[in-house]
Amino acid sequence: MRLQCYDGIDASQAVYEWDYARQLLHLRAAEMTGTEQPAQLEHSLYSEEYLVRRPLLRAIAGTRGTGPVPILLIDEIDRADDEFEAYLLEILSDFTVTVPELGTFRAERPPVVILTSNRTRDVHDALKRRCLYHWVDHPDFEREVAIVRLRVPDASEPIAREVSAVVR
Repeated sequence: MRLQCYDGIDASQAVYEWDYARQLLHLRAAEMTGTEQPAQLEHSLYSEEYLVRRPLLRAIAGTRGTGPVPILLIDEIDRADDEFEAYLLEILSDFTVTVPELGTFRAERPPVVILTSNRTRDVHDALKRRCLYHWVDHPDFEREVAIVRLRVPDASEPIAREVSAVVR
């Protein structure tokens, strides 16, 4: 699963939101048929049927059974703001998400979480302390040529070198 971070991301884009259009259709149908009592109707609107699971909730709630452990890619964490980073840290500390209307979702097996950063801003030390950090440097010229030759096998050596030189 992939969570693409960006400036202004919040819990509704990362964890969950309600499918308001479907809830509204359910209300209209219930009004027309008159089959549900008001309290029952309100309770039915906030059921898992109308819950839209975003990447964080899918990764945490999707760890049931003996299937493969989910892998969650949190891409470009440095683009999110400090508040979202703190919220993310809280969720990933115990792998639980609380949906007030439904309760708490707990990971039976924590997902493997991979964070990436383009270093547009420094991530907090608290996050760095909880991660294995690996810096991937830009490849040197000869490695770039080898990558071009691998990806475009029909490219001649001079063309691969020229393309790598332009990119560099």
